[in-house]
Amino acid sequence: MRTLLRSLWASTLVITIVLFAGATVPVIRAATQGPVASSNPLSGDPEAIEKGRKLFNTWCTQCHGPKADGVSRFGKYAADLRKFSKGFSQFAGIVVEGRTDRMMPPWGDVLDGEQIMQIGAYLETLAIEGANWKDRY
Repeated sequence: MRTLLRSLWASTLVITIVLFAGATVPVIRAATQGPVASSNPLSGDPEAIEKGRKLFNTWCTQCHGPKADGVSRFGKYAADLRKFSKGFSQFAGIVVEGRTDRMMPPWGDVLDGEQIMQIGAYLETLAIEGANWKDRY
């Protein structure tokens, strides 16, 4: 039952993201970098970015490290989220469902859709060359 509810919630989140995907929102980053295109409805929202930073530091740094580069105090074994390249919908789905092949637990019971979008908005500000937050349809 729990898995079914999580799958339904993930589907609802993805549908919501798809509805907003028509509008690509550039994220403003450091002056030396250009904006990164994203399908995240909260991209570039300063309040969402700040909330996302706090959420990331609360829930994600233990594995992905304080710089989101996959290096934690335990070593480098998590994904480097600065170069996430699968689009925002894939990011949201991975957060909700987890990745058993990569030892990432599902966070859909802990974080709601808006919080996941906030974390994504924050991570987009850390994006490095090769990152892609725009969904490909």
